This record gives sequence, C-alpha cells and structure tokens, in this order.
Amino acid sequence: MSKEGRRDFDSAARHWDEEPRRVKLAEEVVAAIRMEVPLNDGMEALDYGCGSGLVTLGLQPYLKSITGADSSQGMLEVLSGKVSERGIANVQTKLLDLEEQANPGRGYDLIVSSMTMHHVEDVAALIGALSQGVKRGGWLAVADLQAEDGSFHDNVTGVFHFGFEAGFLSSTLQRCGLTEVRVVTAAVIEKPGERKYPVLLCVGKKP
Repeated sequence: MSKEGRRDFDSAARHWDEEPRRVKLAEEVVAAIRMEVPLNDGMEALDYGCGSGLVTLGLQPYLKSITGADSSQGMLEVLSGKVSERGIANVQTKLLDLEEQANPGRGYDLIVSSMTMHHVEDVAALIGALSQGVKRGGWLAVADLQAEDGSFHDNVTGVFHFGFEAGFLSSTLQRCGLTEVRVVTAAVIEKPGERKYPVLLCVGKKP
C-alpha cells in the first residue's frame, strides 16, 4: 500500500486510548485469547499490529515476554512510554512495515493480531507468513471484525476489507497447516444508533 493510501496512525497515537470502546475491545480480546489459548509464563509472544499496546499489555502478565510490532512509530512511542512508566521489563517494541514485512523473523510461541487484518490487502498471505513465525506447539490468534456492511469506519482510508466471515478465517488457518482451529465471538462493539459489530477471534495451533 502506498503511504498516500494509509491512515495516519502516527497523528492519532497520542489520543488513541481516549476512546473507551477501544480499551473495552482490547480487554475483551485479551479475555478471549486467555480462554482459547493455554498461556503460560514460558511463552515468548508477538503482537503484530499492536498499535498503542492495549492488547500487548493485557497479555504481558501471563507471558515470559511479548514484542509489540507496528508500522506506526507514533503508536510504538506511546507503548514504550507506558512500559517505561509502569516499569515493565518483559515488553519490547519493533518497527515493521505491516505490508512489506509480514514475516516476523524468529519463532514465537504465540503470535496475536487484533484489528489489523482489515488494513492489509492480502490477508491470506499475511496469515501464512505469521503461521510460519509460530514455533511447533505454538499458537496463532487473529481477532478482527466479522463481515459488515462498510458502516463501521467513519473514514475508510487504508481499509481493504469490511470484516471477515468466520469460515474464511478458519479455512485460511487450516490451509496454513494449523490444527485445533476454532472461531469465537470475542467482543461486540456498540456504536451510536444501536449498531453492533461482532469481533471474531480465530485461533490455531502449530503441530
């Protein structure tokens, strides 16, 4: 994606956590991951498209370490500020171009990605790359909007997909060789006008 077609997350970073819906969503995604994935304090994790680190920091107490990766330097600075302020020792940050650097590099026991996939053009390729970055016996957990009518985003700059069907997510993980694949509803985002947008969590294990 050209930079002209991307949303400017850097400028939004400083005030990102001021939206209560975002904080609530992250808490619910973390709760769903904890329910579906057997986390333990020996796991090294990656949060791909971490933003300001709401999910990263939600998972951090249950893991050996977690790296927050994002293409927005502004978001990573917000996350780094929280880590420093709270004296957290097991969280790192990593600047990645989420379009060009899908391969996370090293192997992880857990890779999570929340509300990032709809900003990526080739989702199947990204899930494939993330699956490659999971160690044997490790887990991939992807959370994103259930398919919707395009009304969720007020500004669709940088939005390639209006959510995803559960079948697409589960079949994509299965094609990547993951097992124990399942999809649950992690959260429901409520917006004015009684509009409700479910958020799905799809998890799979690397055999």
